[in-house]
Amino acid sequence: MDRIGPNPREMRKLQEKDIFMSRLQLLVVMSKAYLKDYPLGGYRAGAIKSNAAKLADAMTGWESYKKHFTAVNNRKLHILLDHILFQRIKLLLIMAISFAEGNPMGSHRKSALRNNIDYITDRFMFEDGSEPIPLLSVA
Repeated sequence: MDRIGPNPREMRKLQEKDIFMSRLQLLVVMSKAYLKDYPLGGYRAGAIKSNAAKLADAMTGWESYKKHFTAVNNRKLHILLDHILFQRIKLLLIMAISFAEGNPMGSHRKSALRNNIDYITDRFMFEDGSEPIPLLSVA
């Protein structure tokens, strides 16, 4: 019988950084969907607010949080971890909560959200040998 999925020998235990990256990726995807004028229903708005709150809690000690980002499965996770990235992620959380609560977003705020997303996604890259593989450019 054929087995589909990852090889169990290559799997590792789920870590805090995996959850952090998944939540951040989810917020990026939902923010990009919002920027493309996809409907923002109650379920999606609740998920945005919940994930933003949990990310904010996870980022309380940024200096101690940096240690969680190390090599992942023979790939080097290149993240320019600095205070600017920290502030940009916090800004994304605030902006996401704001539009999830129904606050108006004019063209300037949407442009700022788009620029912020671009800045964050440019900082998260996996490099596997020859060429970088974008991590957060899914939407």
